Amino acid sequence: MSDSEHGQESTTQVWRAVLVTGLLTLSFTFSFMDRQILPLLLEPVRHAFSMSDTQIGMLQGLAFSTFYACAAIPLGWMVDRYHRVGIAAVCVAAWGVATAACGLCASYGQLLVARTGTAIGEAGCSPASWSILSDLLSGRALLRATAVYNCGPYLGGGMALILGSIALRYFTGIGGLTLPFAGHIEAWQAVFIVVGLPGLILGALILTLREPKRRDPGVLDVDISTRATLKVLFGCSQLMFFFAGSLFVTSGFYILLTWFPSLMIREGFGTASTIGRPLGVLFLAVGLASCFLSQFLVRKLDNRDLLSPLLKRLAIVLAIQIPLALAFALVDTATAAYWFYACEIATFAAFTTFMGSPIQLIVPNRMRGRVTGLYLLSNNVLGATLGPAAVGALSDRMKGNQHGLEIAFVTMICVSGICATVLIYLSSTRRTTANRIDSSHADLALENS
Repeated sequence: MSDSEHGQESTTQVWRAVLVTGLLTLSFTFSFMDRQILPLLLEPVRHAFSMSDTQIGMLQGLAFSTFYACAAIPLGWMVDRYHRVGIAAVCVAAWGVATAACGLCASYGQLLVARTGTAIGEAGCSPASWSILSDLLSGRALLRATAVYNCGPYLGGGMALILGSIALRYFTGIGGLTLPFAGHIEAWQAVFIVVGLPGLILGALILTLREPKRRDPGVLDVDISTRATLKVLFGCSQLMFFFAGSLFVTSGFYILLTWFPSLMIREGFGTASTIGRPLGVLFLAVGLASCFLSQFLVRKLDNRDLLSPLLKRLAIVLAIQIPLALAFALVDTATAAYWFYACEIATFAAFTTFMGSPIQLIVPNRMRGRVTGLYLLSNNVLGATLGPAAVGALSDRMKGNQHGLEIAFVTMICVSGICATVLIYLSSTRRTTANRIDSSHADLALENS
């Protein structure tokens, strides 16, 4: 091959990597946008269906996180065996339709079912995306692409709050929306529809991507069964402590995302239409800035021992949340509340930037989908489900206290922060003992990173 041909091929591969990373990041962005539009709309939804705080916690927990986690297991199994691009495209279109369906619900039960559909659609996004990126790229390029992909929650969450508040204000001003067959719908219902339908277009775009070839040296001679996958996972204490710590990080993250808008409204710091834009700007700007600055956490680390020192530094970052949460009990102005929110987002973003790295560096190719599914299961069933639900239940037990939600919020954020810090630190003290099938690929990634 001539130098010019080699250069053209190299340029083509770079542009292909950029395109794939961009579309997958956009899918993660829209998934989080669809996911986080509900917290902004909680108060009008709560009044429309006369929901209690416990029911709100169940809506964000049982209806979404539990089904999201359970669906991740079979979808992860499919990712390890079948066409990953097709799985990602179908999932994106499915959650878009389900989100739009939330806007047509006429009861709490229907909304519960629609949120379940949203969760099942979104569950295939990360297993397919992490697997695709791991086969398309290696070394430092893989770490960069993963970091870009993990910006999705902050892009999506910020857009949900900013665009959601603008759309809510607009549709409130015109008195809702009238649709063919559906008739007149309220402003909050119109927001769900506007946010959900673009998923159909994004799903079609992802379907045009080419499936990357799997990197599996000697795959025909090794056991890639689910039993072998579980053996690899449970045989690695570093991964197990990381999984346990991550679920408490997820718990704190979803407590913040689910309850903070309602907390600001109840404490008199604003309304749903006024707090959405500043919260969205903070979520977007601080989240992205923290994702970028967190790259300094891997500077001057030994490439042969990258993961453990990184986890130790992440544990220190997570520990900052504890005094922050305690200080929030003294907050009495909207400005101070926004500062607290920004600091919390910064610490969570630093961790989530690297949350896929242990799986990508340790777990063999044909097992990553299922291990990612298990990771999502532990995070969402025990983290994203129990955390918001616990705040709602604790708040309902203190109905006589006008600051009951604030007390419940601070308590559960502190508990999650302490547990996350301790477990991630314990993970950093371990060394990887998992049996790697594609060790040559992992070693190459470490050498080039």
